[in-house]
Amino acid sequence: MQCKIPVFFLKISKGKNNHMFNPVDNKEYLVNHIGYRILEQCDGAHTIDEISGIMERDFEKANTEAFAYTATFLEKMHIAGIIALRNKKIDYKKNFAPPLMVFWDITGECNLRCAHCYHLNGQLHENELSNEEIKCVLEEMLAFGVENVAFSRGEPFLRKNFLEIASYTRSLGFKSVNIATNGTLIDREIARQFKLKNFNVQVSIDGDVAEIHDSIRGVQGAFNQAIYGIKLLQEEGNDVSVCTTVTKLNVDRISNIKQFIQNLGIKNYRVQDLMPIGRGKKNLKELRLSPRRLKDLVEYLESKKIPLSSYSFTLQPPPTEPVNYCKSGTCSAVTYSCSITPEGKVVPCTHLWGMNGESLRKHTFQWIWENSMILNYFRDIILNDIKGVYLDCKWLSLCHGGCKAENYANGDIFDSNFICWIADEMRQTLL
Repeated sequence: MQCKIPVFFLKISKGKNNHMFNPVDNKEYLVNHIGYRILEQCDGAHTIDEISGIMERDFEKANTEAFAYTATFLEKMHIAGIIALRNKKIDYKKNFAPPLMVFWDITGECNLRCAHCYHLNGQLHENELSNEEIKCVLEEMLAFGVENVAFSRGEPFLRKNFLEIASYTRSLGFKSVNIATNGTLIDREIARQFKLKNFNVQVSIDGDVAEIHDSIRGVQGAFNQAIYGIKLLQEEGNDVSVCTTVTKLNVDRISNIKQFIQNLGIKNYRVQDLMPIGRGKKNLKELRLSPRRLKDLVEYLESKKIPLSSYSFTLQPPPTEPVNYCKSGTCSAVTYSCSITPEGKVVPCTHLWGMNGESLRKHTFQWIWENSMILNYFRDIILNDIKGVYLDCKWLSLCHGGCKAENYANGDIFDSNFICWIADEMRQTLL
């Protein structure tokens, strides 16, 4: 283990006690000044042996004592999913093309309490970016070459003057401005502005009847408000798309939801699976589909030409060429897209909001895209980093070991994905 290179992902709040919130297990961790110093060195450049040497020097510990303390502490952090271990240092890839899409969580505040939300409280984040800061970053992004922006999380329309921000984004000349909303706060004027500014709008609908949708969304009346919002948008001439997060609570209603959406005159419909972070992690037992049930769902969705990215390619024969383990093992996040948190941290994707991304208050967007430790760490993953049964999977060159956020939520970004039915079948053969 001593030759492994650890990377620390999370934000630490410094004070009398250094503490960090870990979205992998929804727990707060306290670390003393020695633990904090160790985590500071987990930057993708130092081996555990080298970190131990720094502890030996800084805290005047004996060599064996420093190594034992460092190794034990990092093993605990690794088991908790707080650090990742890899065999090579981060390769910072310069002159990387700008992202095609930036997903922007414009506020942490939300008026619903969805059972599957990747955030726990739905409250205003500390020190969210001001409107002027947001406009400045948008200008930087456009100058760098970003083409598309998508606003979401928690509920964008709880952000004061959100329409002003969205309208300014459109005025700058981005190819598309996309807004994901729960639909409950749409009024006639908002619907008119959507059409006037040519925004793309997606509304979340998780049931074909109020009882199911409201139970998932955590607020009675949410379904009727969302449908009213959709109808206002349509009356003003907007094309509306709908997304459903599939869980055990609504998987048997997907065909009904699809028909309900069609009856509303909506053509663009997609389904996404649960991400086990935040409330999604807290309610995992009640919500997450088994790999076998997910396969059945994907087969149905494929037959109806409804998008769901989860491993649909495994329904086809695997590639005939052998896996090249030196090839990239990352996903579209950090290559074609990234995300911005409400307080202005740049992270690989919205589901990795808890990571300590670089701040847009300290650096330009372009600098972060090119120099961020976290972005470059994910960018540098190769197929040989993957662990578990997936390393022998015939589809590995297509799936790259599955969704890194899903793996991270399960405790290890390099482990074989939990929800993949191919990996599940492979595991069963080993029992």
